Amino acid sequence: MLVVAADDGVMPQTVEALNHAQAAGVPIVVAVNKIDKPEANPEKIRGQLTEYGLIPEEYGGDTMFVDVSARAGQNIEDLLDAVVLTADGALELQANPDKEARGVAIEANLDKGRGAVCTVLVQSGTLKVGDAIVAGAAHGRVRAMFDENGQAVEAATPSRPVQVLGLSAVPRAGDTFLATQEERTARQISEKRQAADRNAQLAKRRKRITLESFDEAVAEGKMDTLNLIIKGDVSGAVEALEDSLLKIDVGGDEVQLRVIHRGVGAITQNDVNLATVDNAVIIGFNVRPAERVTELADREGVDMKFYSVIYNAIDDVESA
Repeated sequence: MLVVAADDGVMPQTVEALNHAQAAGVPIVVAVNKIDKPEANPEKIRGQLTEYGLIPEEYGGDTMFVDVSARAGQNIEDLLDAVVLTADGALELQANPDKEARGVAIEANLDKGRGAVCTVLVQSGTLKVGDAIVAGAAHGRVRAMFDENGQAVEAATPSRPVQVLGLSAVPRAGDTFLATQEERTARQISEKRQAADRNAQLAKRRKRITLESFDEAVAEGKMDTLNLIIKGDVSGAVEALEDSLLKIDVGGDEVQLRVIHRGVGAITQNDVNLATVDNAVIIGFNVRPAERVTELADREGVDMKFYSVIYNAIDDVESA
């Protein structure tokens, strides 16, 4: 679904999203949003997107355009109908509900009262309360599930997004999850994944550094890689920050940027210990250090940076 603001027109990010969808060969439904605004011009959007190969049905093409207002809730039902019609007409979307559940973790965070909370999308099978699951390197048993309205549910069938409680840790956004017959199996899979992650981290170890001194260290030939540890309040923000940082043009082959660890929640002593060994800089996005962590970081000389705006973090790392 391509969402375009009727008062803004086709922006660069719109073209980028359109290119991704067309490259994947998937059908597209266009939602022309903000039609409640006086300056809205839905016909202009249709004309602009025609230049990129999206021909509206009313112009003789095969792309469904729906004029909506998210704020006013206008024509949302028509948009959902368009999605269903396009999916039924262009895709063979079928899944077997009579098997152990598999899917993907969309988002995850650490809740003070409930522990690890993970929003998962079931892609096949049926996920039930009490099932043993493993998501990324986290495992556990489904203690409770909630739908999009916060209501408790006992089972989730294919295409159903639910919040899951009961995992031992916070998985990363995009991690796959699967249900197993026994919790022991889930734990073994989790332990193997954790061991693989640890081995990958050990292979990347370097000396300690700060953002301010990195340029000087490179000039002296002491190091050529800036190691980062990223901690954030939710998986999606951490992943977005990591992707943005890794896209920074570091200016040739002389230096490298490497994220050696990322996670959700407060900065812990383990994070500082890893930074000590790997000579890494810790970046906290909307999080703070846990108890006594600041003292440990000061004692070990680990540089911790805190941000609430993603572009500030990118600018500082890019400057370094």
